[in-house]
Amino acid sequence: MPGKSEKYTTVDFIAEAVQCSVCGGKLQIQKSKNRQITTIKSGAIQAREVRKVCCVNPSHPVEVSSELAQLVPRGQRYGYDLIVCVGLARYIHRMQRSEIQESLWHQDGVQLSAGSISELCDRFLLFLESLHIANSPALRIALQDGYPLHIDATCEYGKGGLFVCIDGRHGWVLNAARITTENEAELHPVIEKSCELFGDPVSVMRDLGKAGGLAVQPLRKRGVVDLICHFHFLGAIGKKLFDTDYGTLRSSLKKSRTCGELRTLLRDLRNNTISEVYSGKYGSGVMREDLHSLILYLLEGKKGKDAPYPFSLPHFDTCRRYLEAEILIEKWLPEPRSRVEQTVLKKVGSILSSVEKDDRLRAIMFELEKRLTAFNELRDILRLSDDELPSVYSSKTDNASNSQRMGIPCEAVALLEKIKKKTTDYHNDIRCRVAQQKKKNIALARSTPEKIILTYLDRYGNRLFGHPVKMDTDGRIIFVAERTNNIPEHFFGREKRKIRRRVGRAHLGRDLEEQPAQAALVANLNSQEYVKIVCGSLDRLPDAFAALNVNYNSPLVRSNKDTILQQRICALLDDKK
Repeated sequence: MPGKSEKYTTVDFIAEAVQCSVCGGKLQIQKSKNRQITTIKSGAIQAREVRKVCCVNPSHPVEVSSELAQLVPRGQRYGYDLIVCVGLARYIHRMQRSEIQESLWHQDGVQLSAGSISELCDRFLLFLESLHIANSPALRIALQDGYPLHIDATCEYGKGGLFVCIDGRHGWVLNAARITTENEAELHPVIEKSCELFGDPVSVMRDLGKAGGLAVQPLRKRGVVDLICHFHFLGAIGKKLFDTDYGTLRSSLKKSRTCGELRTLLRDLRNNTISEVYSGKYGSGVMREDLHSLILYLLEGKKGKDAPYPFSLPHFDTCRRYLEAEILIEKWLPEPRSRVEQTVLKKVGSILSSVEKDDRLRAIMFELEKRLTAFNELRDILRLSDDELPSVYSSKTDNASNSQRMGIPCEAVALLEKIKKKTTDYHNDIRCRVAQQKKKNIALARSTPEKIILTYLDRYGNRLFGHPVKMDTDGRIIFVAERTNNIPEHFFGREKRKIRRRVGRAHLGRDLEEQPAQAALVANLNSQEYVKIVCGSLDRLPDAFAALNVNYNSPLVRSNKDTILQQRICALLDDKK
């Protein structure tokens, strides 16, 4: 970009109108106005705009150049094509600001500061939001056959969060808003705005949160089916079953320092073993590699990614391996054993003795085993395998349009019917078990697993099923609502990965707090159907922004829970001056 002392190439933009748009009278040149503008197409130039005014009545609107208006927003310096280029690079291609700077300079000869890139990103998001709202009638037509609405919020460390409304059929983000906390007062307006723009959904899928239930209450009154996510339902039961005992188990294992001592032992064996011969503090001699494998297995188990708690209990599995160590030793390291192996195994036994001799720990393991059996019984009935859980979901593409994860629709309907029947039978069976426990006068300090599960089934069972089904004119099933809320869960996971790539940080508390809600709408640009409706193609996105005729002179305001208070502080300080 030319410096202050360099001259820009001057390009004239003369108002195209030949008569007044109000009275049809003749026009005369009013004045010319010079602006320095930068676009991808023309680079940095001096735009001289020649404006015209009505000869009959000068108070009529001034005629300006429509060609210039198509290139750059009124009163701004950077063109629509540059705004789109920077926005797509930042939010679609996950590029960092330095990478965008380098790309623009080498490919297009455009030089921008890091601050300018941030401002262009804000303008991109604001234009995209306006484009989304302006095209809501066309999008509503695309959704007129009915759509399931998925709602969810993510909050980080008390710094506020993001609430999204997603169309479960296409995967489109319909609306998003920053929230201070997950409460009805903030969720309800976002949901109602989505319905105002795109029509009422055929169903709502949500978690068990009280705020979400209250926020969708008006929809229930209008006949919209209110569904509870099977994953969140089972997860809530699991936490209720395990939290107390599992927390105690975790603390006990930490206090025993068993893990740290085993790691120290394994490190010593690795550092002092060469070609199956060990020479160190535990003696000298032949040591089988399976001894290393044994200790590593006691520490980490079978290597693999754990499902989220409570769908996996890693500390429970670790403790169970500790308690089964003697059986493993006999199986993996049969006699005869070298002297150094005997010494090391004696050390292993000494390390594990604190766990093996802890009767309280064994009692906790016994209770957790019983509760885990009850949990897995319900999990099998609901058919929630690890592949269906959000944390183990991995998409080969960020295209959210293919959001239907339940397979072939007719098979999904049949599966839901089977799950519903088994759940109903199980509900009746659990009710009988609890009744028998009462007859036997079983008085326990804590609720039994059966009683906990029965409480949740009584409270939420009527919202687990009733998923709307859509058919074509021939009566074939073409769509069925999801039975989990994984769509927004996966959306949040993808967005966090994108932010990590953009900012280059692992801890995203501050970045998530400052992420504008409009950034959620960028995910829609991965859908070809959405892009075709709002602008035809991404190449025509700059023209679509220009057609909005919206002017933004200030950067996007990043809202958080203290914004209003900070504004008040500034006002109070100004009053004192």
